[in-house]
Amino acid sequence: MTLDEAAALLAQISGQEFRPYSTVNFGRDENEAGRSVVVSLDRAFEILGEIRPQLGPGILAFVGCTRSLDEGADPEASEVVVACGESQFDIPRIAMTDAANFDMDTADLVTKLQAYDSQYGIDIFHAESDTIQFRFEQLPDDIAAFCEDVYEFCPDIVDQGIGTVEALQDAVAQTSVVYLWWD
Repeated sequence: MTLDEAAALLAQISGQEFRPYSTVNFGRDENEAGRSVVVSLDRAFEILGEIRPQLGPGILAFVGCTRSLDEGADPEASEVVVACGESQFDIPRIAMTDAANFDMDTADLVTKLQAYDSQYGIDIFHAESDTIQFRFEQLPDDIAAFCEDVYEFCPDIVDQGIGTVEALQDAVAQTSVVYLWWD
């Protein structure tokens, strides 16, 4: 499947015309490496679940920008992106995700995600300027130790988010999803 065929499939599934780009930098800049549609956040995750099994090797799909700072952007809009890539670790590269306030660039984030994948198996399904979400294929045996490690890697998810490492442990145990966000 080519990228344009994937984009046509994305348009068909979403009922939206695809854009010949995805966005980076909080929706302010275009990245011609991707193709995207704009839908509600709930619909974005539904579309992702529908399109991923239909894509061939070399084509990735993920939820992209969910918080556009582009002037005039719908604050409720989210982006679903298709792009060429070798592995899920190209998703944060395409989204140009970084943790600049913590002196980590995209490559640093990818290295940590690869380590998590090697240890537990993960599925990256959302990436944008300062956010990555992934789902575990298998929960860590020691969720407390994992969450301490995540807190060290991404303190904002506790300090400005869920409140405590214990609350993070509960959330991960209940959902098998990790939400990383660097302010």
